[in-house]
Amino acid sequence: MLEALRKSVVFNKIQSEDIKKILEETKHEIKTYSPNETIAFRGDEVKGLYVILKGTLTTEMLTEEGNVIKIEELVKSDVIASAFIFGDRNCFPVDLRVKEKAEVLFIERKEFLKLLFSQEQILENFLNEISNKTQLLTTKIWNNFNNKTIKKKFCNYVNRKQEKGEFVIENLGALAEFFGVERPSLSRVLSDLVKDEKLERIGRNRYKILDKEFFEI
Repeated sequence: MLEALRKSVVFNKIQSEDIKKILEETKHEIKTYSPNETIAFRGDEVKGLYVILKGTLTTEMLTEEGNVIKIEELVKSDVIASAFIFGDRNCFPVDLRVKEKAEVLFIERKEFLKLLFSQEQILENFLNEISNKTQLLTTKIWNNFNNKTIKKKFCNYVNRKQEKGEFVIENLGALAEFFGVERPSLSRVLSDLVKDEKLERIGRNRYKILDKEFFEI
């Protein structure tokens, strides 16, 4: 547990012995979750600080068509919904589901606030985390304004989702809806990229990037 917390953004630069002492003086819980269990739905209250100690979680969104879009995976040491702990709307922006058996450290909001006031390093870490999230969001908004064509939107998506030069499109219709375009239009873009040897289809819904520089536009 201490190792996971040391690697988290909140407890960054704090030694294990100091983290142990902090936890002894701070009310907290260790919550355990099973695979496929839903931890929170979009709109549920974010009640405090959540740090993943073990396992993998996925964040998902349900479209109006009933399709589930996986946004990202959260792993050991990640902080959940850090930007929603404080503020006027303390609600999860997405559904939170367990992929692999997980353990999560939970510190209630008021208790976490006491911790921020008493530990300058944790306060600095948390402020940096919120600032970084805000800057990332600003970058994404800017990219969305500039990625006006379907191809550019798709390239930006691939660049963010690829792992070791490969990526999976779980539901093309849901992705098209996410982009705000028609499914046949997105399908044509995908076919053209394969035809132009920018991508290679290597399995069902799985693709390999052949021209890395092209997707960094």
